[in-house]
Amino acid sequence: MDVNSKIYGFLTCILQTLLLSSATLQPFDLLYHNGVEAFYKGDYGNVVRYMESALKSFSEVRQTRIRCRLKCGDQHRFDNFLTDKIFEVILYRGHCLNQCIEGKIGAQSMHKVSEDVIQDFNRRIPYNYLQLAYRKVSTCFIVVTEQSSV
Repeated sequence: MDVNSKIYGFLTCILQTLLLSSATLQPFDLLYHNGVEAFYKGDYGNVVRYMESALKSFSEVRQTRIRCRLKCGDQHRFDNFLTDKIFEVILYRGHCLNQCIEGKIGAQSMHKVSEDVIQDFNRRIPYNYLQLAYRKVSTCFIVVTEQSSV
């Protein structure tokens, strides 16, 4: 009986972790900064992990915003250009957009990122770090493999 309750507790904990991690997306600026920090510490395995996660998160945020804008634009169209209706449509679109984005990636306040970080992603700087880290990790792997075969 005691073993079953421990197993049940463990499985519940794993399920909650999976549900929480899928409900919110980690902020890509935080992952990026962690990756840069790991790079300067020489921890290239973590550089790869953080930069790949940052790029995935950045892409997911971008794609979600695009999909939500298209969806909300289709749901709340400008039928004619009457002044009172334009503002109403703009408000409905804004509300729809907020609901859609928060439903897919979590609170938008988590994804407000500085312009410097966005420029780094647009200039593809994370790929530079990732390429250097891959090179360092593969060099370390080759050295370790050669030493173990000797």
